[in-house]
Amino acid sequence: MDGVRCIDSLAAGNAPHDSFRTLGPTLLISMAYLDLGKWVIALESGSRFGYDLVLLMLFFNLSAILCQYLSSRIGMVTGKNLAEICHQEYSPTICVVLGVQAGLSLLTSEVSMIAGTVVGFKLVFEYDDPITVIWFTSLVVNLLPYTLSLLDKRMAGMFNTYVAGFTLVCFVLGLLVSHPKNPVNMNVMFPKLSGESAYSLMALLGTNIIVHSFYTHSSVVQVQRRFPVLALGSLFRDHLFSIVFSFSGIFLVNYVLLSSAADESKNAMAIHFQEAIQLMNQIFTNPVAPIVLLVILVFSGHLISMTCIIGSDIISENLFGVKLPLFAHHILPKVFAMITTIYHAKVAGSEGLYQLLIMCPVIQAMFLPSSVIPVFRVSSSRLLMGRYKISLYVQILALLAFLLTLFTNIIFAAEILFGDSTWTNDLKGNTGSPIVLPYAAVALISCASITFALFLAVNPLKSACTEAEELLSSVRSQREKLDKARQSEAASLKHSKSAFEHTTQPSPSINCEETKSAVVDWTQPMSKVCTATIVEHSTPENLIVNSLSKKDA
Repeated sequence: MDGVRCIDSLAAGNAPHDSFRTLGPTLLISMAYLDLGKWVIALESGSRFGYDLVLLMLFFNLSAILCQYLSSRIGMVTGKNLAEICHQEYSPTICVVLGVQAGLSLLTSEVSMIAGTVVGFKLVFEYDDPITVIWFTSLVVNLLPYTLSLLDKRMAGMFNTYVAGFTLVCFVLGLLVSHPKNPVNMNVMFPKLSGESAYSLMALLGTNIIVHSFYTHSSVVQVQRRFPVLALGSLFRDHLFSIVFSFSGIFLVNYVLLSSAADESKNAMAIHFQEAIQLMNQIFTNPVAPIVLLVILVFSGHLISMTCIIGSDIISENLFGVKLPLFAHHILPKVFAMITTIYHAKVAGSEGLYQLLIMCPVIQAMFLPSSVIPVFRVSSSRLLMGRYKISLYVQILALLAFLLTLFTNIIFAAEILFGDSTWTNDLKGNTGSPIVLPYAAVALISCASITFALFLAVNPLKSACTEAEELLSSVRSQREKLDKARQSEAASLKHSKSAFEHTTQPSPSINCEETKSAVVDWTQPMSKVCTATIVEHSTPENLIVNSLSKKDA
């Protein structure tokens, strides 16, 4: 597993320069967006609808930048990957559904990679044996990770980073050099949506945002939790710069492809395989373009396979609770992708592979509304993220990104159920085109995904419920303490009042004595005595004696 988990060594700082800590994992994760299926979808959208979907494609790209940044932020702050946190915060049933969605996203990436390589060989070498190309592609993308496992993690990580950087440069510059006559057109029109464009819109959504990359990205950077707290702020900025750098290059190429197809759509429309081949030959006019395309297909296929192995290990262990050996993660997704691709190549030929390339991102897009909810909830949780929870403005951006994915899916589902567009008739088998996925299955998956997204949107994290319960219990305890204090205070006041009344009330004996002493019978001859005494003191003899005594004195 050392050769596969070499991204961890880059994230841990085992590289010649500190920039590899953030740029290396981002480049490797972004390789999931560089297969021929993504190019075909951009060409098909531009040839059919011109510039009508450019602005929405930009919004999808910005949403992908936000999701990847928040995923990396979760891994760095918590020291856990997103699947581990979902295992802790959601019920087993929800985890299984999330695991099924992430697993199908991973498998469709493998299918798109192998089918895109087959179409690429057909485009470059005009090779008409898809079975041989499928076996060759599967052998190459499986042998490279095993070969790298002979190296240590540091050497394997450096090799994969250089390969990813070289592939991205070839991806961006190769297209610009191969088609110099088409400058970057800034004629971005306001989106014009219709039932016909709903299918292409869903394909563009799945091209720009990939579900299982959230789990992979949060896993490869979780080793950076051991860094000092003061370094996390700078790591956030470095990761954001790396993500914006990588995804801006991806958007630039998709925009050039879409605008080139829009300009060439007067001559050909990429509705079927032969028309797409003709349109690509008109765009890639440089003779070096086929070689560059082949290099991109081989290297991106190897890196997509490696990141899918990491994602498969994370998803199976944490969301399904099943620990599989390493060779199972190598073999099982490849076997499924090979069987699916061989079946469509045998049944419908190159046209079936072309329709398969477009259907795979549509399937991935149907799982997006519910898959982005854990990313946004965890990153905005104060209990899980602490001081590093996202701000209110970022939460608003996250809500807008979720609504964008949800409304895109609702438009798609409404067109499937009630519309009568060309692609719905293709799914129903009314036009004779190869049926990649039955109409009933597409309608059922779409409606079920929207329902699950709405259910998950109103279902909070376990930690949020625990925090709310603790807050309520704290409020109840404080209220009970306050009530007890009030009751004790009222009891003490009542006791003090009764004690005061008891001390101020006179005893009955004292009152009787005082009453008896205070009673005077004014009918007695006391008044006479008093009068006689006064008269006696006022007689003439007494007055003379008193005057003589005053004189003697």
